[in-house]
Amino acid sequence: MKKKVQPPTLRFLTKRQKILFWLGGSLGALIILTASCYHFAYWHKIFPGVTVVGYQVGNQTIAQASKNIESLIANSQDYLEIKTDKQKWDINLKQINFSYNPAATVQKAYQVGRQGQIFENAQTKVKSWLKGTDIGMVYSLNQDLLESQLSTITAQIYIPAIEPTIKIADVASTPEKSRIQIEAGKDGQELDKRKLLATINYQLTNLKFDSIQLPLIHISPTLTSEQVENTRQRAEKLLTKKLILVAGENRWELKENDLVDFLSFTNGFDRDKIASWSANLASTINRPPENATFQFSGGKVIEFRPAQDGKDLDQKKTIDLVTQNLNQLEQGEQELTINLSIISTPPKIKTADVNDLGIKELIGKGLSHFRGSIPSRIHNIQLASSRLNGTLIPPGETFSFNKALGDVSQSTGYQEAYIIKEGRTILGDGGGVCQVSTTLFRASLNTGLPIIERRAHAYRVGYYEQNSDVGLDATVFDPTADLKIQNDTPAHILIQTIFNPQSSSLTFELYGTSDGRKAVISKSRIWDQIPPPPDLYQDDPTLPLGTVKQIDWKAWGAKVAFDYKVERNGEILQSRTFYSNYQPWQAIFLKGPVKI
Repeated sequence: MKKKVQPPTLRFLTKRQKILFWLGGSLGALIILTASCYHFAYWHKIFPGVTVVGYQVGNQTIAQASKNIESLIANSQDYLEIKTDKQKWDINLKQINFSYNPAATVQKAYQVGRQGQIFENAQTKVKSWLKGTDIGMVYSLNQDLLESQLSTITAQIYIPAIEPTIKIADVASTPEKSRIQIEAGKDGQELDKRKLLATINYQLTNLKFDSIQLPLIHISPTLTSEQVENTRQRAEKLLTKKLILVAGENRWELKENDLVDFLSFTNGFDRDKIASWSANLASTINRPPENATFQFSGGKVIEFRPAQDGKDLDQKKTIDLVTQNLNQLEQGEQELTINLSIISTPPKIKTADVNDLGIKELIGKGLSHFRGSIPSRIHNIQLASSRLNGTLIPPGETFSFNKALGDVSQSTGYQEAYIIKEGRTILGDGGGVCQVSTTLFRASLNTGLPIIERRAHAYRVGYYEQNSDVGLDATVFDPTADLKIQNDTPAHILIQTIFNPQSSSLTFELYGTSDGRKAVISKSRIWDQIPPPPDLYQDDPTLPLGTVKQIDWKAWGAKVAFDYKVERNGEILQSRTFYSNYQPWQAIFLKGPVKI
């Protein structure tokens, strides 16, 4: 007879271990058998301990549970009441397409203990049996319609908070009181919408229709009397103070009203306000880099745009600098200057890359204003300057204004405007062209170019003294008076004109290659002044009857001179004095013809 062989796992166990092994296996088999029987016993039923909004549905089939849940729903309300101590609103559930879904609710209850892994489901079944598992009602509604009804409530209960304010009163209005006036602000309230929606969801899920106390958020920016007084004292320290910000040729001033507005009512200075101001400043400074454009045809540049570096204000550094300087002003400084940090970004295509004429950069510019000019004079200024725009002056050549401009008459597009001729202001072709020659003369001086020929006007002209020293003018009249300029630089010079009717200004920009020269123009000297003659009234048939219009302003006669010196690396290239001998000039008025 063959001896029975035991399994390797049991062969080396003691008798006690074998008994424990078989008991463990039997217990495990019993648990699995029990769980399987339990599961199959509730194959079409909800597991015990499961409730829907507190109503027992365990041990029920889906059909039985659905019928009972429908009975519960039948007794529900069709509105929710929302109230405060003084107001009440009803949310009509039908108007927001609200409805319960019994089938989905029962299915959710049925899935308890069935939708996880085996051991997870087992834990859920045990928990439900011992402690219970409650399921909320499944419902649907139109969220947009609900939001619409809530917006009505929001509008009715909203009270805007009034932030504290601070301002500086005029000295005259408060001669014996503090100029600092502070309003402490007022509290406000608004709906806590997130909390209200959570409460509505809870009640609908749990078949509850109790009145809902409207949740409010109270906003309290109001200052205490101590904060008001502290802020007043700090603001008084900033009176008459000034903070100056500089970026290149641009300059901004923050005076006492601006400085006080930056104060924080609680501590230090309000960085959010400073950041907002800095962002507005950046919008006026920042610009992207611009690539150069150059198109040359027929001896003239017909399209030109110089390369420009991009500029960006370093706003973080600006905020820090402004905050630091505000603290210094509060501590006693009277006036401080900040050099703004500007980040420069070079263009991909530079001016020198797009031409072979040596035109690389702006080497000088001139400016004049023509505020108060009549329309025909403005037309002539624009026309003449446009015809010089794009003109090239080769190195070594002398530029003639009259030759470059050509014929000035009605046949070439000019209109009649007032000119000075033979001691009178009369209508003549091309009035205003001298504004153009004057502006080019100023640009040439600032560039340091030799002026070969220049003649001053016989009389002082008010247009040329708008934002300018007296004596910086140049008259032209072909063939007796011309403006001639020599290009003694190493490259071509390109003339660009900018006509700006909004600011009533004309600008000439000269582009070329800088050789390091610097021009110095002295202040004008005036002597031998002679008072103006009596006002002059002249008939103008183009004006309506009885209309009087001033076209020129009285000016004293005078002798005027200014010195012009050009230096390069210690060498004096030019040194001369420009003289002007102006006759006295009367105010001139044009009047519509008098009816005889």
